[in-house]
This record gives sequence, C-alpha cells and structure tokens, in this order.
Amino acid sequence: MIDVGQAERTIRGPKRRALIARDQPCQWPGCERPGSWCDGHHIVFWMVGGGDELENMVFLCSRHHWKVHEGAWQLIRTDQGKIITSPPRTMFSPPRGPD
Repeated sequence: MIDVGQAERTIRGPKRRALIARDQPCQWPGCERPGSWCDGHHIVFWMVGGGDELENMVFLCSRHHWKVHEGAWQLIRTDQGKIITSPPRTMFSPPRGPD
C-alpha cells in the first residue's frame, strides 16, 4: 500500500521511494538539486485536507519548498504531469488621502 490518505504528514518508506523514482531531481522548473536534498511537498497543503496520494505530492529541494510555504508561490500540476509555478499575488493599494 502506498497511499495512506491523511494518516501521516511525513513521506517515508515506499511512498518516498516512489516519489524519488517519479520526481528526482527537484521539480521546480530549472532546478537540478538531487533527490537527497528534497522533501515531499503536498500540492494541496496537508493542513487544509490535502492527502498523501502521489498525485498530490511533488519533490522539492529545501529552497523551493521554502518559497512555496513562506514566499506564497503556488504549484500547479498540469494534466500531463508537468509542474508550473505561479508567483505570489500582491495587492496594491494607492496611498490614502487625508481623512
């Protein structure tokens, strides 16, 4: 059994080996960091109900994993399995005038 739903947050054992086989190196476009530098990332975050199915997982190095969680980048997996990155959306508000 490889898919365990939301039973665990950490990817280990057979699931990690399957992720390495599918995704090595880091899947961020242009990154070549090896699988030994990577962690499994939940495309739909685990905290909001994203499961541990391989379709919801992607291998990212620590730098790019940080960009997703702390830098608000988004990852999208296409129907062909390719990962597309989407930069953070920023809100611009013009300066307020006097009240």
